[in-house]
Amino acid sequence: MRMIKLGLIGAGGISQAHCRSISQIEGAEIIAASDLVPSNLERMVNNWGLAEENTFVDYNEMLKMDEIEAVLVCTPTGVHAPPTVAALQSGKHVLCEKPMEATLAAATSMAQAAHETGKILMVALKLRYTPQVIKAKEIIDAGTLGNIYYAETVADRRRGNPGGSFIRRATAGLGATADIGVYALDTALYLMGHPKPVAVMGIMDNRLSRNNTWNPALKETEVEDFGVGWVLFDNDARLVFKTSWCMNMDSLGGTFFLGEKAGLRIGISEVRGPQDGIRVYGDKDGEIEDQTFTDFESVDVFVAEDTAFIDAVRNGKPSPIDPYGMLLTNVVFQGVHDSSENG
Repeated sequence: MRMIKLGLIGAGGISQAHCRSISQIEGAEIIAASDLVPSNLERMVNNWGLAEENTFVDYNEMLKMDEIEAVLVCTPTGVHAPPTVAALQSGKHVLCEKPMEATLAAATSMAQAAHETGKILMVALKLRYTPQVIKAKEIIDAGTLGNIYYAETVADRRRGNPGGSFIRRATAGLGATADIGVYALDTALYLMGHPKPVAVMGIMDNRLSRNNTWNPALKETEVEDFGVGWVLFDNDARLVFKTSWCMNMDSLGGTFFLGEKAGLRIGISEVRGPQDGIRVYGDKDGEIEDQTFTDFESVDVFVAEDTAFIDAVRNGKPSPIDPYGMLLTNVVFQGVHDSSENG
């Protein structure tokens, strides 16, 4: 088994989940890291045994290391594209943390770089590796629902604005819509077979964060804490996409799909539903026949997605998560943003 040696760009919070999972994967090792914050690099040395000479402030210097075959990009959302494009152009495969980017133009530049270099670009969407999403995909692909003509997808929190770099436009670019909303939107698009959006309208707002009474730091929020999008696809299906960091409500609803033969609800961590698991609403010979699936094993989704990436790098496989499918999430994000900006 060839050892896959990786570099890390962005050694902040989410990177530590990948460090932990990579440490559990046989034949994979993070050997270098780049970050603008010295304490983050110190943590890589102290916690993960990285050689101090393999820590860099400038990721371009790290990318000169020939032994690095692949790179993990864990920078804030609004600065995913520059290191991703640089890594691809230096001949490295890339696993980039979700979402793809904050703007459609930046996300497109990433997909274009992957196409031009022939290197793997995978966006880390951990929910793709949950048994719930895997089972729902099997049910839908088997034709159980028939043609899906309408869906709603939700990712929400009541008081869940994360603060810090997540609320700054310069680093995040977008707020709740891309941060947690990407889980709901990607799940819906994936289960629906990635139909192409042809029209998008929506709203974005951050009034609750800016006027909140529970955390003064959140009054500086520059990005949206609430977003809703209405999407029309080329197959005439419709999708309502709802997400929120903050709201005076317990739920924005749930994630469900209406098909001509049956309907399906799903609830799993960030993709909210009235209950966890899957429920299929159908009929047989004119009688209602529903099925519930709740007995799912626990899966370490970070290990699962990182393992899939390492396997693709080692064995010359295509990206486990197609970047062109991911690009559709940015089409919707951009449409919601532009619609909201233009009234």
